[in-house]
Amino acid sequence: MAMLLVVVVLCGGLLQVTTAEITCYECTDDPDNAYHTYDPQCGSYHYQGHTDNMNGYDTCGIGIFNNGYTKRFIATTVSGDGECNYPYSLTECLCKGILCNSNSFCAQCGYPRPTPGTTEATTTTTTTVTTTPTPLTTHVTTTLATTSVPLQNIKCYSCVGCFIVEEGTTPVVEDGFTSCMTTVYQDRSQVIRGGSYEEHPDGECIGNKEAFSCWCSSKDLCNADAMDI
Repeated sequence: MAMLLVVVVLCGGLLQVTTAEITCYECTDDPDNAYHTYDPQCGSYHYQGHTDNMNGYDTCGIGIFNNGYTKRFIATTVSGDGECNYPYSLTECLCKGILCNSNSFCAQCGYPRPTPGTTEATTTTTTTVTTTPTPLTTHVTTTLATTSVPLQNIKCYSCVGCFIVEEGTTPVVEDGFTSCMTTVYQDRSQVIRGGSYEEHPDGECIGNKEAFSCWCSSKDLCNADAMDI
């Protein structure tokens, strides 16, 4: 990750410190968000689209809203590399480096983004939990018999505000999903289910003052269980 460049200039006997500009991805996939550049692909995991740079700005960030929309932004902040913020209805992860705000869905902040239908198309034709493994690849079908080995391209429930999984809850298969996740906010105001691109041990749970998250990887649709904190 690129280091922040600080230039010290002696001018008229006074010591001046100038922070070199940083370049970050800058966009939103929310058509109603007029503050950022609209790009329907902004929510893609490997986003490489619109960029911005400003002199004196030293931080890039990814913001994921509770409704599934995403923003990528440039900022100036005293927060450290890898820190998390939790504004109202939003989870933000910050990084210090050129174009560092891609290839992440803020999983380290307890929020792997669910796949919104507006930006991440799914190719699965499976619509119920009781379907046979036939639509899956041979590799996945073989792995299902060995629960100790994490699945690749695991199928997860993806929804926001789903305190319980119902028959119509959407199952999603996305290339690269290695675990499923359920996040419950500490005030029980929101429950989020989705898939994660980052590997986590089956049954791992992490909590902070804002939310409590658990991952599973032993089988498809393993994030169906209710959680209590």
